[in-house]
Amino acid sequence: EAARLRTAAVLRDVASGAEAVAADARVATPNPSAEALLERALPPGTALDDAAPPTLAARVHAFLAADPRLADGADEAFDLELHGRQLRARLTRLGGAERRDAVGAAIAAVLTLDDLTELTRAQRVLAWGEMARQVAHEIKNPLTPIRLGVQHLRRAYRDGRGDFDAILERNVDRVLGEIDRLDEIARTFSRYGTAPEHRAPAEPLDVAAVARDVVALERLGQGGVAWELVGADDPAPAMARDGELREVLLNLLENARLAHARRVRLTLARHDGQVALQVDDDGHGIPADVLPRIFEPHFSTRTSGSGLGLAISRRLVEAWGGTVTARSAPGEGTTMVVALRAA
Repeated sequence: EAARLRTAAVLRDVASGAEAVAADARVATPNPSAEALLERALPPGTALDDAAPPTLAARVHAFLAADPRLADGADEAFDLELHGRQLRARLTRLGGAERRDAVGAAIAAVLTLDDLTELTRAQRVLAWGEMARQVAHEIKNPLTPIRLGVQHLRRAYRDGRGDFDAILERNVDRVLGEIDRLDEIARTFSRYGTAPEHRAPAEPLDVAAVARDVVALERLGQGGVAWELVGADDPAPAMARDGELREVLLNLLENARLAHARRVRLTLARHDGQVALQVDDDGHGIPADVLPRIFEPHFSTRTSGSGLGLAISRRLVEAWGGTVTARSAPGEGTTMVVALRAA
């Protein structure tokens, strides 16, 4: 009893919700934070099925049902939304000497709950602040040549230049080109900001045909890159969208070319209900401290570009139920893998 009171005193003022869970998924020694997060009183012996949402109760039951010999001392962490708040839950199995709660039930695990709502909101605000700065930077770049071109036109007109027609054509072409660039910037950022529920759903698509077309297009370009395509002779139906998948593959292949790769291989494989598209290049590679950030919307390893290519690609692929992963090392090239659900 003295040990239980000491534990309760320690947990009373802890911000994280904490509660011991018996082997039959009954609550023991909850702290006030746990009761606040679950929005109900938790007297010892309360069944977790009655005190927690079904998703949380199901995770706890599955954790307790796992073989203790394999999971002794292991942790399991997961996120959930509860009462409009974003929570991080962690289950820790208790090993060693058997512990019992105040009513004599054997304690099997400890459940902790952390409220990440404010942290998530702050991270979202920071991300959109970075996005706003990136938009301002991208818009500012085309405005400078537009301003210079218009000023040049005004001076040439005032000076009565004999070659004014040629100056007009040259500067109008430049201004129209920069306007097209501004339009593309606006479309790119708008696309990134589109909510997933507003995007068209994925549909069965022959990924092999798209891969053949994209590689054929890249072979038409300059740069002396050797483009290889492996495993795309037979149809490979997967869940995606034609135009968007072309955009994703072109972005990956262009990134390889801009990394000064001399050889780029696109390999298509089918396994475990998935169709995987793997892009391997022998470019300069990505440092380990930079690699985790390449999918961030405001990050780019180059001085040009919006820094949204990979961010948009990952959003598109994840909207289809797939994944995008990257492996790289400086001087050893980069490997990008797009895994799609087979259709």
